[in-house]
Amino acid sequence: MLRRCSDGDHVILIDVELSESFSNVIFIDVPESTPKKFRGDIIFIDDESNDNCITTQRERIKETSEYKKALEEELASRQKALAIQAEEAKKLKLMLRRKKAESTRLLEIEKRQMQRVEEMRETQKKDVENTNLKEQIRFEVWKEHSKLEMTCHDMASVLCGLGITVGDGTSHEVRVSYKKALLKFHPDRTSRSDIRQQVEAEETFKLISRMKDKYLPTLWQRH
Repeated sequence: MLRRCSDGDHVILIDVELSESFSNVIFIDVPESTPKKFRGDIIFIDDESNDNCITTQRERIKETSEYKKALEEELASRQKALAIQAEEAKKLKLMLRRKKAESTRLLEIEKRQMQRVEEMRETQKKDVENTNLKEQIRFEVWKEHSKLEMTCHDMASVLCGLGITVGDGTSHEVRVSYKKALLKFHPDRTSRSDIRQQVEAEETFKLISRMKDKYLPTLWQRH
């Protein structure tokens, strides 16, 4: 149902849906020239004329500054919303990238720490094994040297038992051979990678030093 209000040039038609709530109300601006029929304050217009009127009114509204301003504001609002969304997406992406980098960094730190702990365990285990092996070799060398000390009666025989050539056995030759033995069995001249050679050199060097205190003073006195 349309109700009529006129300002002289146009007729304002109020389309009211006839229901108990009167919830649907539409205002239509219709020129006076539009074909229509009046029945009291109720106007009936044909659909074709009404459609043309509404289309013309819509076009006229689009040309108004208010409509253009509202459209610009709507576009600006949408662009602003899109810009905000893009900025938020950028920040989220950056945050996720930083979290991933931090997670990777923490994993690398944990991995290195675990690796160092494992290396320390292996080193300690190897040290214990080397210590036990050294003690075993040291005991074997000690037994051999004990037999050598028991069977040798002078420095020349000790050196010969260690594989050092003494020559004619004179005191001079013994002293020369003694110096050769010190160089040969000095611990710093042996391989650090060969534990047996290292232990044998250490114990032999100790033996030669003890034998020197026991036998060489008499050789120097004779000389």
